[in-house]
Amino acid sequence: MTINELFKAFTDIEFQANRLMKIKNFDDGHLQQFDVRSEEVRIEVLRLDLSEEMNEEFNNLGRIDCDYSPKINFGHTLLNILTFGFYKKRYISSKRETYFLGEINQRKKLFLHTKHQLKDT
Repeated sequence: MTINELFKAFTDIEFQANRLMKIKNFDDGHLQQFDVRSEEVRIEVLRLDLSEEMNEEFNNLGRIDCDYSPKINFGHTLLNILTFGFYKKRYISSKRETYFLGEINQRKKLFLHTKHQLKDT
């Protein structure tokens, strides 16, 4: 991948992240597409070996778990029974949204930082 293609990939990831964060409807297809694209760029940045700190952050990044489901403990189960199933549905959707927004935002910030580092060099 050339430097120009890498900058285009950074722009693409930023666009996809902004779109996903705005609609907050985490469709599996769009989420997997974002995950695959960010993984491709992550591997390319690791191959460039820009700095030790960046390499460490990119190594710790990992993939997005598209099938993420929060753990339900006894208290949540009890509230779910008392509310006839409404609590669990809202709890799961809230935790999934928080997880996906956090993962997307983390990748967006990291790739933007890397893009600015490459521009400066």
